[in-house]
Amino acid sequence: MVKRAVVVGVNDYSVQGFNNLGGCVNDAQSVYHLLIDAFLFDPNQVWLYTDKKATSENIRRCINYILQIAEPGDVACFYFAGHGGLHPVAADTYYQTIIPYSGRFITDWDLFMAAEQLQQSVVNFTVILDSCHSGGMHEESESAGAVRGIRFANEMVQRIVQAMKNLMPFGVTAPVDQAYRGNVSNVRATSTGKGVLADEDPNKQFTTLAKSTLLAACRWDQTAGEKAGHGYFTQAILDTVNASNFTIDHHAMHQKLLERTNKLSGNSQTVQLRGQANRMEEDFLLGWRDCR
Repeated sequence: MVKRAVVVGVNDYSVQGFNNLGGCVNDAQSVYHLLIDAFLFDPNQVWLYTDKKATSENIRRCINYILQIAEPGDVACFYFAGHGGLHPVAADTYYQTIIPYSGRFITDWDLFMAAEQLQQSVVNFTVILDSCHSGGMHEESESAGAVRGIRFANEMVQRIVQAMKNLMPFGVTAPVDQAYRGNVSNVRATSTGKGVLADEDPNKQFTTLAKSTLLAACRWDQTAGEKAGHGYFTQAILDTVNASNFTIDHHAMHQKLLERTNKLSGNSQTVQLRGQANRMEEDFLLGWRDCR
């Protein structure tokens, strides 16, 4: 079994024209060391990209590389701390995105195409995401850099309210038509008219079609916050994983991160776990016990 990871943190959004962040580079550097010290990744198999090195091309190329060479029983991990957004692909369909230092936004479609080369359920491909899922559809924070999401124009919010029926979470690598068709309903504006809320079909949070597991900082209609040099979610990971050779199954990890992130964020973030339901009892960042 070989463990490989791509770790990304972006504070500097001057090229993209968005507000800069404060804790994402610290987050990425801390997770880089955590993977090596607690989860026993070989340092030569962990690629760290921060700020100017965290271009769209670098990130996509390195993810494709670790998935291309992965063999049954291996572990592949992608961690991102930075701004998140939404990208419309049709009037009723939106993809969640992550926003690199420069270059085009990266969507789950990019991950899906990279993971397409994987056989179903043979490589533990885990995505850890500390960014807003709301795509910035919220009021701008008064504290610059406190919220990891960009702000969209009111016209786009209205288009989403009027038409969105399908929302593709970033990091699940599943075909939207088969796995997430009609997964949101009752799409509506917030009381301020500057945000969007929706109800999500709970039966579509897990799918056997996913080729990855996602742990994310918050729901798509929430914002991911940061304080004192770290994102709340990443700080929860650091607080939870405090031993070398750390092992825990996905459900237990999710529960611990949910509780700790809620405490740090004042119950403003609900940590999300997505992926293959049949793999949730297996250990986090360890190779699958069997290749199905």
